[in-house]
Formats: sequence, structure tokens, C-alpha cells
Amino acid sequence: MTPSSRLATLVLLLTSQLLPACAPESDPQPPPWNRPAAPMTERATQRPSMARVERIAGDRVHLITSDGRALTRTLGGLRLLRHSRADPTALNPGERVVVPGGGAGRGPLRGRVVAGTPPRIETLGGGTRPLPPGALVLREHEIGRDALTPGTRVRLTPHALIVVDSGPGDGRPAGAPARRPLQTDATPPRAPMHRAPASLPMPETAPEDHFDRARMRASLDSPFGFFDPNMLRFQHTSWNQGYGETMRALGAHWASQGATFAFSWNLVQRHAVDGGREGYDWSRLDALVRYSQANNIHLVPILTASPPQPTGRRMARAISRKPDDTAAYGAFVRAAVERYDGDGRADMPGLRAPIRRWAVENEPYAKRYWQGDGADLADTLLLAHRAIRAADPDAEVIAGMVRGPGWHGDTDPRRFMDAFFDRLGARAGGERPYDYLDQHWIGTAPGVALERQYAELRTWIDDLERAAARNGFAPAPLVALEHAGRHEDERDQAEDVVKRHAYLLGSGFRLILWSGLRAAPERGAGPDHDYFRQVALIDADGRRKPAYHAYRRMTERLDDCDWPRTRLLHDQQGLVVVRFHCHGAPFLVAWSDRPGGSTAVRIPVEHAGTARVRVESALPDSGPAPRTLPLVDGAIRLDLDTTPRYLSADGPTGDPP
Repeated sequence: MTPSSRLATLVLLLTSQLLPACAPESDPQPPPWNRPAAPMTERATQRPSMARVERIAGDRVHLITSDGRALTRTLGGLRLLRHSRADPTALNPGERVVVPGGGAGRGPLRGRVVAGTPPRIETLGGGTRPLPPGALVLREHEIGRDALTPGTRVRLTPHALIVVDSGPGDGRPAGAPARRPLQTDATPPRAPMHRAPASLPMPETAPEDHFDRARMRASLDSPFGFFDPNMLRFQHTSWNQGYGETMRALGAHWASQGATFAFSWNLVQRHAVDGGREGYDWSRLDALVRYSQANNIHLVPILTASPPQPTGRRMARAISRKPDDTAAYGAFVRAAVERYDGDGRADMPGLRAPIRRWAVENEPYAKRYWQGDGADLADTLLLAHRAIRAADPDAEVIAGMVRGPGWHGDTDPRRFMDAFFDRLGARAGGERPYDYLDQHWIGTAPGVALERQYAELRTWIDDLERAAARNGFAPAPLVALEHAGRHEDERDQAEDVVKRHAYLLGSGFRLILWSGLRAAPERGAGPDHDYFRQVALIDADGRRKPAYHAYRRMTERLDDCDWPRTRLLHDQQGLVVVRFHCHGAPFLVAWSDRPGGSTAVRIPVEHAGTARVRVESALPDSGPAPRTLPLVDGAIRLDLDTTPRYLSADGPTGDPP
């Protein structure tokens, strides 16, 4: 071989070795579901190892292993799981579990719990094996990529990332002998259409326990709370971490989890392969209840009749409809209420306070949430009411919203409402099958006068009362499980938070959940995202907006009021005055939305022995400074504008007049 040919051969060899290393890195195409993912930057070991998440960039998660190595995994095709330690005596049929040492030398025992004593595990191959006595049992849940945040501890397998919730190490009790690392069994391939389109995140575990039984009891009558606080509005698969601490700081005591985390039939039970139904899977809802109660938050579960889906096709949300199998639906409702009623029979392990209010369906007047008419909803409510009361005679039932604005364009709200009440009148036997009516109040487009919005709400309330009375039902208290007003200006939003709460309370509402605690990121936002970013109290970057501070001052001032004594004293031509009775004395909220600036008004304050009234702005860092005004002939005179004022009897005498 000539020198030149040897040189050419050497160059060719070097090029073949260097080109793969120097070529630009491209994003691999996601492999089919449940097939091996793209390899790590460093080849994945075949035995599990521990790591922590360093950062996530696009479809890749960067990890640091326990021995200090840097690895990168591509999320496409990986199974994302969470393992949390479970009490073997509290397992429910249908729960997915892993028994690390249960494979008798063949790896872990993995499958679904089958009813029996002792429980048995149905494996992926279709056989059943007994649960080994004294074995460590881990519940296994699918999670979304949003559960992977910097610092999250994970166990690596060739085809999965497993978030570890069991504490330091791998979940062994102190002093327990070491055990073999957890292996991941291969999952039979499935077609992409069989995979749910969205992987819902599991509720987080409360880092600190603030449960206070006396406080939970005392807050049962509080009207303050949030709709979907655990979600970044309006991205239902993006988790809002730490919402419990935020709600406690705001003085909010109630939450409803909306469509994604509703107590939906299809999210709890699925069709089995043989055409029957699997057992109930309460794991997601149990975690939600535990976290909420650790932060002294009462839940208002929304029961939805979305039918069970075939195994492997369970959707994040399925549209509800009148149940075809009424017995199975009733059994689901009874099981749900029985699990969380706190009577000691079939209760959730670790339940600390009962759930007393149950809502039936969410905005069913809209076809996007309900397949049927008002009569179908009435039949479903009757089924749910009987099942709820059979499980817990003290439970309160909230009928889903049947009168609304018709924004969805595919429903006549008044016709839906009339069909609902007429069917109840014909079939309820004179008994009102609900304790509350849910009436949402969502703000209209920017620029619409506030008095028009208030007039619209009054129309809905009057319609509900007339339709109920026509069918022999006494008026029921109202709740607003979702409400918000749209304002692009943050000061206007802060004012609106106070006004809407005061107006609803003055109109007889007993529970008011503001629609959104923290906004979703702006990327990929559509019109719905824009709206719910505006109404949230905390922006996507974590900044507390003026509305946050106004909400907190409102709950502080209206703490421990006698809510049934609340009255709407004045509601004419944009001037609104709402009278509360708090701590044994009157407390008023007043404002004027009349155009043209401030309005001079005279407001009576009737309270024996009161000579002066303290006046302060509802916005902590805006408006005039607090002052006290003398009563003249039982009333005070002051100028009102769009900023709500708080008026309390016997204000501090040291304030300037």
C-alpha cells in the first residue's frame, strides 16, 4: 500500500469515528407507546438506580444519579410512574400495586389487586398470586411530565421513570434489611389510540401537616374558597404545587376540583376485558382528600355520570350523560359517599373529617359537559340524591347549574331549566331532591357595565325561584361553585373580587368559589387561557396580584360572620350596600359604579351604642386612608366611588375624623 493510500485509509477511519460524535444532535422521533425509549446520553443500566431531576428541556429530562453521573432521558415512550407506600390491609380491588420482593426471585410482583382474604394480585400475564405476608407494597400511579420538577427523586429503569414518595432510601422502615432493587416488567405493546390523551398528575403529598379538627369544624359555614385551585387555570394537566398553603394564607376553606379532578365515574371505574367492570380505584381521590385535609380545606366533590371507558381507553374527561345502568351508577355514588362520610364503615384509610356536600354534575346546561336535556339531568339527580342519602343521611346535595348565559351557543338555558324542574315536579313526589342550587357567575366581555352583569344574575335567580315554585319546591339556598369577573386592569380586578363576593353573599349565596388561584403559563394560550389568566389571583410567574391582597383583607374582615343575617340593603343605579353581622356588630360593604366619579350618599348604621363608624378601603394599598365618621341621626355621610369601602361600628377613636 502506498503512503498516500495509507493516509487516505487513516483519514477514512478517523472520519467514521468522529462524525457521529460531532454531528449536530437532533431530537429523536417519539417511539410508539410502551416500546423502549431513545437511549440515554450514557447508556441506561439494566438495573434500577436512583437519581434526581436537574432540569427539563423540551422532551428531555436531565438527571444526576446517586453516584454523581449526568444522564439524559427522552420522555417520549417512557412510562412515568409514581410509587407510594401502601398499607396492605387497606388495599382496594382494582388498585395497581408493586411488591418489590414478591416475585420469588423473578423480580417484583406487579398487577392489580383482586378482592379476597388475603388479597391477591392479578399479574400482567393474567394469572393471580397471593400477596406475600408482611411484604412491602407500593401503590403505582401513572403521572404526567409536570410531576417531574427540579429536585424530584426518581428511580430509573430502561423503560420508566418512577417518582419515589416513600422518603429517604427506597421506602424501607428504619432498620429494615436491604432488598433487591425494583425491576420494571415489560408492558405488552398497545396501539397509540389506546393511550389516554392526557396523563393526569397525582395530587401532591402535603409537606407539612396543619390539620386542626376544631378549625375544620369552625370553618364549615365559611363561604370562601376556590374552584380548581390545584390546577393552573386553564391547563388541567399542569399542577399548581403548594396550593394548600396559599389557600390557608388567604383564609379560604373550601375547594372544588372541577372537571378534571371531579369524582367522575369514568375516573374511578373502568370496563374490564371480559366486558364487566373493574373494581373502584380511589387512589387519586384519596390523595386529593389527604392533601386538602392536611391544610384544613373542605372539598365539594362533583359527581359526574361520565360512563366507564374500556381498559386502556380511559379519558381524562368524558362527557356525562344519563346512566344506562342505573344500578351501577347508584352503586358508584353510594361507594364514593360511604368512603368519605367518616362513619367508620368502609372509610378511606386516614380520613380525618367527613365530606358533607356533594354536587351532581358541572354546568350540565352546556352540551360540552352534558349529553342530554334538563329532564335527563333531573332523572340523574334523583338517582344520585337517593344514593347519597342512603350512604349518609346528613349529606347535603348540590344540584348542578341549570340556568346560565347561553354562551356555549348550543343550548337554550331557560328551556333546559324548565325541563329540569318540570321532570322533578313530576317524579320527586313533592320532596326537593337537593339542598342547594349551583349558580355560576362568570363575567361577560370587557367593557360591559357592572350593573348589567348584576341584573343578569338577578334574572337567573328569579327564573330559578319561579320554576321551582311552579313545581312545588320551596326556594333553596344558592352556591356559586365557580365565579369570576373579567378585567384587564389589575386594580379593577381587585375591586371586582370584593364586589362579587359581597353581592353574592347579600343575595343569599352560602358558598362562593373564585375561579382560579394561579394562572397558567402564556405559551400556547388561547382565548380561554387569556380569560383565566386575568381572573387568577396569582400570575404565571408567582406574583401576587392586587386581587390576592384584596381577597385576604376581605376574609380577615368578614371572618366569623352570621351569614344567614347578611342582607343586600341597596342595589339601584349602580349604588350597592351589603350589610353583614360580624362579631355581634354590623359590618357594611358599599361602593358606587355610577359614571361620573364619586357619589355622595347617606348610609344608615343601626347598632345600639354606636356613635362613630370606621371607614377603610377594601384594597390594602389603594384608596383613602382609614378614618372614622360620626353618626348623625343614625347614619353616616360619605363619598363613594368604584373602590369598595368597609364600614364597621365603633371604629378606633384615635383616627382623624
